[in-house]
Formats: sequence, C-alpha cells, structure tokens
Amino acid sequence: MSDPDDTDLLGLRAFEDLKNTVQKSNKAYSDVAGKLPALVKQLEALDAKSTKAAQRVEDAAQAVTSYIKTDRRTLLITCGFGAIALVFCAAFLGNIKGSRTGYAQGFAEGQQEAKQRNALAEWAVSSPSGRMAYEMDRMGQIQAFGMCKIEGYKIRTDQKGTWCVSASGEGLMWPVTRP
Repeated sequence: MSDPDDTDLLGLRAFEDLKNTVQKSNKAYSDVAGKLPALVKQLEALDAKSTKAAQRVEDAAQAVTSYIKTDRRTLLITCGFGAIALVFCAAFLGNIKGSRTGYAQGFAEGQQEAKQRNALAEWAVSSPSGRMAYEMDRMGQIQAFGMCKIEGYKIRTDQKGTWCVSASGEGLMWPVTRP
C-alpha cells in the first residue's frame, strides 16, 4: 500500500488543480471586491448626473409647454395683427404704384394727343388745303362734303365701302364718313 496507484496520483493532481483554481478565484474575487466600492461611487455619480440632466430636461419641457399654453392666444393675436398689417401695406403700395402707372399712362396719352393736334394745326395754318378746309368749316360746308350732301353728287355702296361719287359718273370720288 505504500505504492501509490495511478488513480491516487490522478486524484491528487486533480485536487492540486482544484486548489490552484480556488486560489486564483479567491484572488480575482478579492481584486474585484476591492474595486467594487470605487465602481459603486462612479455609478452613483453618473446616476446623480443623469438625474440632474433628466430634471433639467423635464423643467425645460414644462417651461415650453407652459409658454405654449399661456401664450397661444397672444401668439395668435400677434400673427393676426401682423397679417392685417401686411395686407394694408400691400394695398397701400399697390395703390401708389397703380396711381403712378395711371398718371404716367395718362400723361403719355395727353402728350400724344397734343402732338397730333399740333400737327393738325400746323397743317391747317401752313398749307393751302388746310386754310381752305378751315374756311369751308367756318361756313359749315365741310360736314356736307364729308357726308356727301353736295349738289351733283350721290352715295354709292360697293364691297370696298361707301363712296361719294359724281352723279354724272365723272369727277372726284371719296369715301363717306359716318356721323
């Protein structure tokens, strides 16, 4: 019995391995147990910071909610008055622009008419035909001439229009103007 058999050696070796594993585990547990208080403090600090941050977020959310609830009426009134002011400004500016455009257009038309009258006056004064037309108008004959109410002339209508022609078929011919 003094000879150890192989099973005893294997058992001793297994026991030795178990003893080494327990020692390593105890050492690891003691290392972790030594670090646990520091880790707990870090976690508590992080928890406190996150709690403070969560509280700040909650306070901000409540402030925004309170602002929206209490100032919604003020906001709507302000937006309404702003919209009304914009409409009045647009109408005022449109009125000014329209007035200026209308004035400019009227001025241009007046200038054009004055130029035409000036050209007619120049023709009437400076040409023999203009002087004759002026004298005919003074005597009331120019309307009769324009409407073909002259002795020896008659009105003829064709596809091209209405004409004043000589009753004899010879002489002048001109378009008749409508009164």
